[in-house]
Amino acid sequence: MTKILDYLEKVDFENRNFVGTLAFRNEEITLPDGSKIALGIDGGHWVLVYQTGAGASFKVFEYDQHGQKIVVDKKPGGGEDIKQFKKLIGYFFASASVEDLVTLIPPQVMEKE
Repeated sequence: MTKILDYLEKVDFENRNFVGTLAFRNEEITLPDGSKIALGIDGGHWVLVYQTGAGASFKVFEYDQHGQKIVVDKKPGGGEDIKQFKKLIGYFFASASVEDLVTLIPPQVMEKE
């Protein structure tokens, strides 16, 4: 199975206007530790929804890449929250199989292409 990291080498990083969401294609799929992640990206605004396991509450990270600011569960976060956010993204990219994911792209973005 192909991991997301395997595809990052092929990504055109000049296009910084990606808008979309990466999520598992069904509820049964998890990361190796049993957690689930969905990642929404709109330019420099990233939203990560994280669940440690089935039935656990969700944790929502909203990261402003340009301002280097983070909000966690609607409360201002700090440096440790940014580290956790980046660690979770790294784990997701290294562990999630491309075949297990769907990419959701808003219709208005599809119309522009």
